[in-house]
Amino acid sequence: MKLYGYLLVNLDSGGEGVGMRLTMDEVLELNLLNQGRLATHPDTVSESIVEWVSVIEMPVENFVRKNEFVLTTGLGCGEDEKLLFQFVKEVIESEASGLAIAIGRYIDQLPSRIIEFANQHHFPIVLLPWNIRFAEVIQVILNALKQEEERLVERNKLIQQELLNLILNNGGLADVANYIEKKLNKGVMITDKRGRIKGKSKGAKKIEKTWKEYLRLEEYSYMVTSFESNQYSTSPNARVISMEEQNVLQFLVQSASELQGFVIVEGLSDHEVDDLLDQQTVHLLEHAVTAIALCFLKENTIIETEMKLRDDFVWSLAKEKITSWDHVLSRAKSLKYNVNLPYVCLIGFPENFQDVFQKNLDHSTYEHWEQTITRRIEDEIYYSGKSIACQTMITYQRDHFIIFLEVKNQHINETVHEFFQYLDKRLQQVMPELVLSWGISKTAGLRCFYESYQEAQKALEIGRRQRGPGHQNRYSDTRVDRALMSLVYHDELKIITDQTIGSLLKYDQERGIDLVNTFVVYSRNRGNVSQTARELNLHRQSLVYRLRKIETLTDCSLDNPDEVFLIDLCIRLWTLGNLE
Repeated sequence: MKLYGYLLVNLDSGGEGVGMRLTMDEVLELNLLNQGRLATHPDTVSESIVEWVSVIEMPVENFVRKNEFVLTTGLGCGEDEKLLFQFVKEVIESEASGLAIAIGRYIDQLPSRIIEFANQHHFPIVLLPWNIRFAEVIQVILNALKQEEERLVERNKLIQQELLNLILNNGGLADVANYIEKKLNKGVMITDKRGRIKGKSKGAKKIEKTWKEYLRLEEYSYMVTSFESNQYSTSPNARVISMEEQNVLQFLVQSASELQGFVIVEGLSDHEVDDLLDQQTVHLLEHAVTAIALCFLKENTIIETEMKLRDDFVWSLAKEKITSWDHVLSRAKSLKYNVNLPYVCLIGFPENFQDVFQKNLDHSTYEHWEQTITRRIEDEIYYSGKSIACQTMITYQRDHFIIFLEVKNQHINETVHEFFQYLDKRLQQVMPELVLSWGISKTAGLRCFYESYQEAQKALEIGRRQRGPGHQNRYSDTRVDRALMSLVYHDELKIITDQTIGSLLKYDQERGIDLVNTFVVYSRNRGNVSQTARELNLHRQSLVYRLRKIETLTDCSLDNPDEVFLIDLCIRLWTLGNLE
């Protein structure tokens, strides 16, 4: 899945009201309810939100929802203070928004003990005259909620239209951020997937500083999917994370099936988190996400075109000798590349892309997944080079990553080693199961792109055959193999090779036992049986059996240095012949 960016919102205070819900103050001002009397302290209504209304008598059990305004006559407990206390306690524990009690028949006066208990829990209790019908009270509240919903719908239409007009008038991410800040009275910042700021509102200084510090201290991972767990039923795309010892609300930004980023709201108490997740704010952010997605789509179209041009340019440097440096310099300048620097070539081959894809959970096609993941790996390569203050030119061609890495002060080995330290760490975080084999050129300098690419390619080919997958192979370490290449097609040596290891190769093919690799590892360990067995993960007796089989099939003794050399020479010539 593609990740384009993040939307960050800084919460201070203020903002508009809530949607499809009423405050208790607003409820008490409604017709009929304004004839009642608040029995508890006035402060108890300040934080209460009403989303629904119901009538209930004992028992409460699980029939009351959070933020529900409860009406009761006190039937069954009016003359028993203990039962009435228990009833009120259960209503409070159900997280109802308030309780209205009809006074006159079953309850004449609310005991002070209950009032004190409600005050302690900041829970409002309203006393209504007996002659007010509950049906009329319910109708009044539901009408008010419906009016609030209609107001919210009209507001959403206006927001949608304003944001659309903003984008159609060539507005950018900063304009969207300023729009959200105006609506929420909170600083807003929009970043790309790396956390880099792409647009910010005028009041975003505080969150900008906090965010940059967070990115500096945290191992920032941006490849995330939809939230697996969430305690907020109002918005399943929200979760709370911690940043600099503060509650931070993370709001998922996505378009269709494409994950694009997050809304981050900082500095929240638990109560503020609940308030922010009201329908009005959620709808505002959802409309804003659509506008942001359009901005990123426009920007990414430009970026993709530029990346395609960069890919073609780097590939042209690698695959053919340069005939016109003036043309190269002109193209490099337009793409913001500096080709007048010394570069070393690195070629990486992903050994197990298909296996990694099988474990992928986003259910995209392999082609889409490969395109996404190769761009991401190219990002990691770019930032690894940036970490050591070296420029990089990167492309992915024919299933290989081709990298030209700037070399400072002719310190080739040191530069390459430091680069791979950063890259391995980054790739381990992004895709720990990925196995990459590398070829590293010896030639490094000015205007030698083709030559260094050829060396890196040869180093990769020889290294993969000789050492297997997952290693860094330097061209300077392949001198013996390259010297032997001139002998590959020597007629006499071809006959000797076939006579010596022909039966061995046939046995490997028929039985599926890699005796060639067994000998290579045995030779590399200088005949140390115990060390070879450990490296091949074989029992010692199994290895001894294989070695005896090698002697039988080659008609050579592994105790004879000359015959060991002959087997080694033949295997090398056979390997190089396959490469050629």
